[in-house]
Amino acid sequence: MKYPSVHTRNNMIISVPSDIGAGYRGSDQGVSTLLALSVKSGIADNLPKRECAVAFADGFTSIYAKNIEKILYICESVCREVSASLITEHFPILLSGDHSSATGTIAGIKYAKPHARLGIIWIDAHADLHSPFTSYSGNMHGMSVAAALGEDNKTCLFRKPDLKTMGFWENLKNIGGMTQKVKPSDVVYVTLRDLEQQEAYLIDEYGIRNFTTQEMRTMNQEELGIAILEYLKDCTDIYLSFDTDSLEGTISKGTGLPVENGIMPNEATGLIATLLKDPKITCFEITELNPRFDVNDATTTMVYQIFERAIQVLSAQ
Repeated sequence: MKYPSVHTRNNMIISVPSDIGAGYRGSDQGVSTLLALSVKSGIADNLPKRECAVAFADGFTSIYAKNIEKILYICESVCREVSASLITEHFPILLSGDHSSATGTIAGIKYAKPHARLGIIWIDAHADLHSPFTSYSGNMHGMSVAAALGEDNKTCLFRKPDLKTMGFWENLKNIGGMTQKVKPSDVVYVTLRDLEQQEAYLIDEYGIRNFTTQEMRTMNQEELGIAILEYLKDCTDIYLSFDTDSLEGTISKGTGLPVENGIMPNEATGLIATLLKDPKITCFEITELNPRFDVNDATTTMVYQIFERAIQVLSAQ
């Protein structure tokens, strides 16, 4: 695989130390842990760092969309930071507590690059395609891709959210001034394996691509990276998001929702390194590390090694 010989990235770390979109508390500590380890190793000493505003007084919440007012506030902050980094020609490296903030990240990319055709590589055990109409739990980290698609999935409706919840949901979908920020055809899942019926319906309806764990094992990491990038060849910019629960659940417990049959740490490291060499990758994120559930720091070590290798690849360009 050949890459352009001239491609300079001015990297910036943007942290989002919040866990209120997840079902379990503690993933905010994942952000501070990764930052502390980076200070200890010195890997990110020369990189500018920004922290998104996450403090907010008690806001509106509902059983359909827990903490939705706070999530909206956080995502608006993330949108501002990500867009500002891109406008000033920095490459944003997001360290987030839970995946709900990705709604703001995607909005920030589109705000900075409104004419871009944005692709998403979502390395995750979960599709995050729920809405307040379909979510069993009401946890907002399970709605981030749906919000970016501007998708309610009322075809699979089994809940009827109140008007106030829907007002905040509409605002969340419209962060950055547009509703659909990415097309379903420009979303790629990697090692997606824990689906609920409502999400499976959307994936089938739109034909969203999923590179399964079994499929991934038929090729090496570079071949997989090439296949993913080929699928998204018509996109001008690509957002790469890595959720810790994509890792094999039997060896990685330091996340809220570990799932078996996942990607191994060396596979994730190699795949991410391959993808980050492509100049279309506009933004990279690591999320959902929860030291509270870790065993002997095993998952923390795995994720930090992925983070460190990503920094090395990005800094070499």
